[in-house]
Amino acid sequence: EKKEIVGKLLKSVGLEPELGKRFPHELSGGMKQRVTIAMGISLNPTVIIADEPTSALDVVVQRQVMDTLESAQERIGAGLILVGHDMGLMAQFVDRIAVMYAGKIVEIAPVETIFNKPLHPYTRMLIKSLPKLDSHGVFNGIPGLPAQLLNLEEGCSFCLRVGKVNKKEIPWVKISKSHYIRECKVCSDYN
Repeated sequence: EKKEIVGKLLKSVGLEPELGKRFPHELSGGMKQRVTIAMGISLNPTVIIADEPTSALDVVVQRQVMDTLESAQERIGAGLILVGHDMGLMAQFVDRIAVMYAGKIVEIAPVETIFNKPLHPYTRMLIKSLPKLDSHGVFNGIPGLPAQLLNLEEGCSFCLRVGKVNKKEIPWVKISKSHYIRECKVCSDYN
């Protein structure tokens, strides 16, 4: 009975049931990710949280893994939270994006808003730093040094990156029904 359940789970993520007999080192990176997805959905969760589900995978396998996650999520009716750094890939599979800096969410909005009308300076720089086909090899990095997570100061962590200081608690501002930003008056005009 257990072998049958494992076989069905593997099949549900696009793998042959016979793979259940293999050792992890005998599987490719994409296969391992799909086995992990199968394990995750085996208990019919109400929410699937996938942290960097496509890291260290080639583009074709990334797409397969994301398609597998999406179909598994739809099949069991679960919510899906994706955590990742590849905004282009993630944007194809989510409705809303929460941008984090130094462990705190700084902006939440629908995908289209994040890409076309970002408001937080970090979000704006993050979007500008994404490679574009017409960039002629020019990379727009984000200036300054990333926040030191082991030694975070009170207030706005992004201010330090752009050479400013704001030690006050940064409030959430509601821009619209689906768009929120932690608005720091000190660095909000930086770009």
